[in-house]
Amino acid sequence: MTSPTPPPGWHPDPSEPGLIRYWDGAQWTEHTQPAAESTAEEPAPPGAAESDQPARAGVPRAVKIIGGIVAAFVVIGVLGAVFGDDEPADDSQAAAPSTTSSAAAQQTSTPDPSTTTPPATTVPPTTTTTSAVAAAPPAPATYLSDPRCAPANQSLVDLVSSGFSESGLTLTNGTVIDSGDYTYIGGTTLDATGGVENRSDVWVIANGSVYSSTGGARNTTSWPRASSELDVSPGDPDVQAVDACVVDLTR
Repeated sequence: MTSPTPPPGWHPDPSEPGLIRYWDGAQWTEHTQPAAESTAEEPAPPGAAESDQPARAGVPRAVKIIGGIVAAFVVIGVLGAVFGDDEPADDSQAAAPSTTSSAAAQQTSTPDPSTTTPPATTVPPTTTTTSAVAAAPPAPATYLSDPRCAPANQSLVDLVSSGFSESGLTLTNGTVIDSGDYTYIGGTTLDATGGVENRSDVWVIANGSVYSSTGGARNTTSWPRASSELDVSPGDPDVQAVDACVVDLTR
């Protein structure tokens, strides 16, 4: 009690006279005994050595605890590395038979090459047939009235059409008879809506000039009259023949 830091051991209890209390070198412990029964050689109470060891060791014990924890993690890491490396090996070993089995299956499914060469098969070339109906030109006009009738050249049709006195009129079914001195041309006159204005009209061409012959030709075009200039009347046989051929086309 008189010494502030007595050595570890049993000493008179500073708070309870007649008792001795164990001093662990740093503090008074809870262990007490009667003063008459204690001796200097009496061993330390149970747990006093344990409480004394941390007071003396202190930091080394904490280091040991930390070291033990670190060692445990190291052991776990080593075990994980060892068993982790074994798993890919097992996978590769398990995959090897599968590859072998696949190869064996492929070899089994491959038929043996035939010793007999099959005869060569001749494949006819592929040909593309174009529709004849779509590509074929329109059938030529059939004239039953007079075999001399023939389809008019488009240039003659345009020449006659240029004399229409009313806009929108057109000439179709152009038909001609060439008699030598004169060319007789007939056709069907259509109005601007496509309706028939005159079923058949006839004009006469002489030396590149156009003359109107029939009544419809005189009424719809501005060409001079054939009867006055050429002495060709609407009743002329060639005029009548061309007129009949145009009518045949409109039946």
